[in-house]
Amino acid sequence: MQRAVYVWSMDGAGELELREVVMEPDGSAGGAVVRLVASGEVDLSSSDRLIEAVERAVSQGASVVVLDATLVQFMDSSGLRAIVRCGQVLDAAGGRLLIEGMSGAVQRVLEVSGLIDRYRA
Repeated sequence: MQRAVYVWSMDGAGELELREVVMEPDGSAGGAVVRLVASGEVDLSSSDRLIEAVERAVSQGASVVVLDATLVQFMDSSGLRAIVRCGQVLDAAGGRLLIEGMSGAVQRVLEVSGLIDRYRA
């Protein structure tokens, strides 16, 4: 059974818009998969909003969050901190953060930090 949850989606201007996303069952008891799409820059001005989006998805039943980072043009250490924090939030809830469609910017930061295999979808 599918159910809807409201999550935040980051746009290229570093702004966030609220939109409805359908949560798909992931096969576990009560779990669901939520897809977040980030674009533009994941930096000091937007990283806290990424964390808030993941926290909100988890509070509404998500056990897996898939972050589509295909359109991310820039990510700094604040963005890396946000990804690590999102992973911790999901780990604490028995879930997992996966990143797919890594842009070159995201891939470089995760490779240098040694975290690419932990989050690769």
